[in-house]
Amino acid sequence: MPADRGAKNAPPALSHGVAHVFKALGYSLSGLICALKSSTAFRQECAVLAVICAALTLTDKAPVQWLLCVCAWLAVMAGELLNSALEEAFNLITTEYSPGVKAGKDMASAAVFVLMLINAGVWLHVFGNDIIALVPGGAGS
Repeated sequence: MPADRGAKNAPPALSHGVAHVFKALGYSLSGLICALKSSTAFRQECAVLAVICAALTLTDKAPVQWLLCVCAWLAVMAGELLNSALEEAFNLITTEYSPGVKAGKDMASAAVFVLMLINAGVWLHVFGNDIIALVPGGAGS
């Protein structure tokens, strides 16, 4: 029967409307679980998110500062998910060294690094006065 041939590798049936939303949510949650299980960097970034939330709470930051810090860090985590996905895809292309694959992996990693640099600026803006207050002779001493 031709319809059964390759059924194991057939894509899932398309869904529409509300069913599509729930299927998409399931795929997204599956991706997050996969990243938590397989990506050390993603797990570390989850820990950083917890530290950021604790620092925002302890320093009694305004809601807009929460929004700025959390969204900026979530962008890093999204970049890490894309970086990991690209690495998985590149690994399917070849297991041998390839300058093109290396360049692709390095550029994806660089994108995460750029997002981290953006976060450094955000954190300096949000926590700068708190950091200065901790330095002997700084503001608030």
